[in-house]
Amino acid sequence: MYYDIVVLGGGVGGGEASVRLAVAFPSKTLVLVSAYPVVYSKMTLSYGLKLSVKSIDPYVIYTPEDLKNRGVTFIHDTAILVEPSVKAVVLRSGRKIEYGTLVVATGSKPRIPPIRGIDLKGVFAFQTFDDMLELSRVAEPGKRALVVGTGMIGLLVLDALSSRGVRAYAVDILNYPGLTAIEEPLSKIILSAMKSRGVQFIGGVTVERLIGRRRVEGAILSNGEKLPADFVVFSIGVSPNIPEGLEKLHRDGSGALLTDSFLRTSERNIYAIGDCATTIDFQTGKNVYRPLGIIASYAARILPRTLEGVGYSGFMAYQVEEAFDLTFMRVGINGFEAKRLGIAYSLALVELRVPALGVVRDLVLFEKGSDRLIGWQSVGKYLASYKSKVFESMIREKRSVEELQEKGFKVIEASD
Repeated sequence: MYYDIVVLGGGVGGGEASVRLAVAFPSKTLVLVSAYPVVYSKMTLSYGLKLSVKSIDPYVIYTPEDLKNRGVTFIHDTAILVEPSVKAVVLRSGRKIEYGTLVVATGSKPRIPPIRGIDLKGVFAFQTFDDMLELSRVAEPGKRALVVGTGMIGLLVLDALSSRGVRAYAVDILNYPGLTAIEEPLSKIILSAMKSRGVQFIGGVTVERLIGRRRVEGAILSNGEKLPADFVVFSIGVSPNIPEGLEKLHRDGSGALLTDSFLRTSERNIYAIGDCATTIDFQTGKNVYRPLGIIASYAARILPRTLEGVGYSGFMAYQVEEAFDLTFMRVGINGFEAKRLGIAYSLALVELRVPALGVVRDLVLFEKGSDRLIGWQSVGKYLASYKSKVFESMIREKRSVEELQEKGFKVIEASD
């Protein structure tokens, strides 16, 4: 069977892209191939864990019927091989479909370390609705959990588990939680909130092995410490999930498919969006790998234009999460990314007086030498979105840290 456009992957990026492409190109035949029977959002799965949600219905974005009504053919199957030389995709069912244009939106897969004991029962990842259901079944009050990795997903899982009365330990190779998203001064605020909830954090260590007979009973850390655990959740990042047959396409160091200003790979008729692909960073013009749902959504929205030959100038990172009664928010480049991009930067603490809230303090990153703002971060009990647009505009306009004074902010501390 031939389709003008074939979209592989029914996540937020693939689902949204297929609908927008069907609207933009109504005369073209289009099919979405998805390993899951519906298109659903994974962005708020931690709330499902916290509230013991058992139905996927609140997360569904598109059903097959919804897609059909929008001009999208839906196939519940998995692509196991792409054959660019003949423009064909082989599905697990044995079915073969041919394409004119291919959009790869196959997402990512959790990183699971190849350590001893990893195959014991009671070891989980947290990425899909099924993962959430499995974890919810064992997350009973009084149980002991070990969460490995305290990036944003790990923090959301810890928040949900502790709110259910689970006794949680958290370990991370970095010295403080959340350092892949925010800077140390704000990370310490999160650590304090974790401790107040009873979460025990151990930084600067890794898990060497898991112990137990048939089911996990604990872990041995790189510092020799032994932690008891009734179950373990790994949240140490993701790797691009790319079908076989695309090995010749150019990739970055993470293994993600490199894309240009048209979201196009090194194969002219193959495009890629979401967690399996890089995008262009607005501030530097460089390719970056940002496995964030909002970046997948951005890419899906502009894909119809890029297929028509209209390029884009890049995306700016924008991230907001809520855990431990705190809201985390960041716009632009963070320290973790700045180091990878070769940007020398400094930090500044800024202060703003807000009616009814009092003094609110945030963190900005600025480039050494030019003092150009490159990032903004906030952690607190009050949603800071009303300020995020101010900082986003200043970052886009390449304003300096000194110009914050004109916006009513006071720079009270700056450090390397």
